[in-house]
Amino acid sequence: MPSSPSSIKEQPARLNFFQRLLDNPIIAKELKSRMRGKQGATLITVYLVLIAIFIIIVYLILKSDGSISNGDPGFLQKMGKTLFGVVVLSELLMIGFIGPALTSGAIASERERQTFDLLRVSLLSPRDLLVGKLGSSVMYLLLLILTAIPLQSLAFIIGGVGAAEVIISIVILVVSAFLFCALGLYFSAIAKRVLTATILSYAAILLPVIIVAALFFWISSTSGPPSDVPEIQRMWIIIILTALSTNPLTAAFLTELLLTEEHTLLIMPIPDPYVVLPSAWIIYVLYAVTLTVLMIWLSAFYLKRYEY
Repeated sequence: MPSSPSSIKEQPARLNFFQRLLDNPIIAKELKSRMRGKQGATLITVYLVLIAIFIIIVYLILKSDGSISNGDPGFLQKMGKTLFGVVVLSELLMIGFIGPALTSGAIASERERQTFDLLRVSLLSPRDLLVGKLGSSVMYLLLLILTAIPLQSLAFIIGGVGAAEVIISIVILVVSAFLFCALGLYFSAIAKRVLTATILSYAAILLPVIIVAALFFWISSTSGPPSDVPEIQRMWIIIILTALSTNPLTAAFLTELLLTEEHTLLIMPIPDPYVVLPSAWIIYVLYAVTLTVLMIWLSAFYLKRYEY
């Protein structure tokens, strides 16, 4: 018996966001082609093996100190935090390397193969095309993050790491995955060649890291704010901490430092003069989400302009 017109109209309303996301043909095609081949499984294996190697190297270096044989609780906590930091740092570095590689050729490769026009005359809108390309890459990175959680849990066995730190680290990794993939997708939308999009994507990731690192070393070499006026000191501290919090590595470092020294994960209290800022990881999450949305919007803008 044919369904009534009312039931046909009501059916899309019952589809939730995740069902619509999985129904995107681009996501289905990209995930199937990536996971059915050897490349996907090989990349996951290499990803986990590299993290495990880093953990073993750091463990052996710390074990050579000799304090672990005495069962010193303070040393065990230090080891747990160090191993946890190594895992998170390794994940951030590899996600920053893998993310742009997955999306920098998403649109540019279609132009090189001269298949982009075929996609544009299909029923897919620019938004569906971008969501499909971005969603398949982010889902794969999320799979990498999930597979490394057991390695992070090693810190629980040793001690020194709480559940809040694990949750915050996962949040930083997830928003970083979205940001890195969105940057690659943006440069893929504006570049005509995959090589050009890839170079611009990695440059956009490395340049802020270099700037923040230079800023960090400059702060370490200076004696303090450039003025004795409290208002200028306060503004200087706010600008410096906000700039450092826009990088995932320094944001994670500042968050861990605040937890160790101030026992807080939500605010950054700075005395003399007294300043209260959101914690570094909160600033980074807001920055990454804003930049990700901006990159997706600009990518859609360029695709619509290319259509007309």
